[in-house]
Amino acid sequence: MDTNVLQTLRYKLQKRLKRINTADYQIYHSILVQAWHFLSSNLVISGILNDLERRVPSAEKDSEQLFAGQMLTGENESEHAALSYWLFKRIATSGDAHRPISLAHAFDRSSSKHNEALEYLTEHYVEPLFEYIDEQIDDQRCVLALLRKYKHRVEWFVRDELREKFTNDTQRGEKRLAMDLYAYLHDQGLEFSIEPTSISGEADLISAQTGADRLVADVKIFDPGKSKGLSYLHAGFHQVYQYTKDYNDPFGYMVIFKTCAEDLSVNALHQDSSIPFFTHNNKTIFVLVIDIFDYPTSASKRGALKSYELLESDLISTFT
Repeated sequence: MDTNVLQTLRYKLQKRLKRINTADYQIYHSILVQAWHFLSSNLVISGILNDLERRVPSAEKDSEQLFAGQMLTGENESEHAALSYWLFKRIATSGDAHRPISLAHAFDRSSSKHNEALEYLTEHYVEPLFEYIDEQIDDQRCVLALLRKYKHRVEWFVRDELREKFTNDTQRGEKRLAMDLYAYLHDQGLEFSIEPTSISGEADLISAQTGADRLVADVKIFDPGKSKGLSYLHAGFHQVYQYTKDYNDPFGYMVIFKTCAEDLSVNALHQDSSIPFFTHNNKTIFVLVIDIFDYPTSASKRGALKSYELLESDLISTFT
């Protein structure tokens, strides 16, 4: 079974779109209201929608004409998705169960039957919104798949080589590890810029910085014996969060290389995800731990190791 939380989320999204597509006109509005509650209450999706609002700030005002029955379309997919989002939100929160029907007939004057007119409304405004959300989720799944493959590659095949790069120059060890990650992502076809400057400082990696979609990532070391303990990771998490705000991106990534014997666990609410994540203020930060420590004995002979936990409560407290 695929336990990836984003794959499960895509399934839930598609299921709700199917319910809208098959809803009779008598219950169409109530199905929209239920779908809106799902979209607005899910932390990942609400982050995507919040980001869409910022990308197309004019859509809220323009959607007033849509809600009044004047059909509009966006000049590109993002603009149309934003218009669709605001129309969907206005309909679902209006409390008027007949509003979808009246709007559907205003948009499609050739249809005399309510269900046919609602099909037109769904096709032109509901489906584009759901498709936009689905694509955004799928993009993140692609990134997470690359990061999972990278973790597997490092821990199984190049652990010794990468650890040697780090230990040969510990002053710049963190940068050396980051460069290996960049080289891998570049080989996988991801376009990015290294260390662009934002108002909060320099993120290790901002992919496709000149485009609308970016990958905001930062690389950190975990080694409590060398002043790279939990407080260091807390600060790094806070930096990634600030970068997502600076670049108006709903997602960020913190990649942690564990260079010590001590264990590090990430205590997130979403333990069903292969890469755990934390969400705050519509920003979702994924945390990936890569172990490159040289253990002197096999796992069965190591005994109990000192363990550290990244707790959501501690990470969120860095924002206050």
